[in-house]
Amino acid sequence: MASPIHQRLREDVLASVFAPDEPLTEAKLTERYGASRTPVREALQRLEQDGLVERRGKAVVVRTHSAEEIIDIYESRIILEQAAAAKAAVKATALDRQLLTGLLTQMQQLDPSDGRALAETNRAFHAQLWHATHSPSLIGLLERLDQQVRRYTLTTLTYPGRWPVVLADYAELLAAIGDGDSGRAGEIAARHMSDALNIRLKMYAEDPRTL
Repeated sequence: MASPIHQRLREDVLASVFAPDEPLTEAKLTERYGASRTPVREALQRLEQDGLVERRGKAVVVRTHSAEEIIDIYESRIILEQAAAAKAAVKATALDRQLLTGLLTQMQQLDPSDGRALAETNRAFHAQLWHATHSPSLIGLLERLDQQVRRYTLTTLTYPGRWPVVLADYAELLAAIGDGDSGRAGEIAARHMSDALNIRLKMYAEDPRTL
């Protein structure tokens, strides 16, 4: 179970309170959170396991954004999202499908220029898809990767032309899950995440600071 210090530090890292490459010293964090060194040290170890920070010699720093990091994270997620969609097509209950459909309906009513709302509902849709696998190990792996993606300041969902494609992908995915077609569901999920990777790399090429 996550400690209060771990939760607060994790949220600050995800919210870009700390800059990439910024050292996270125990002295600085104990003062910031009013905690002793032991829970701070344990929180840093947890964040390192989650891939949000990394050790460089004796220092712990917020991971730097790079094209290599983006490719690594997204390629892993493509594989896992494909597996999750395929499993959901077999394991999803009627309630799972109902919840996914409800989220898609909600997404279809959003303002495409509201990046925060798009990101939040998109994350909720993916989380519900993962839970429809009824596979704790797969869910855990995807949640860890999602934390790393959340470090990026801008969402790919507001990239020109992206949102209508996302909605079409999800409608097609839900149809495949409803038909119990695991192969088709997996293919759609993999294509969807591959497109997201390509857009993320375009965004990085245009301006690395936007990530």
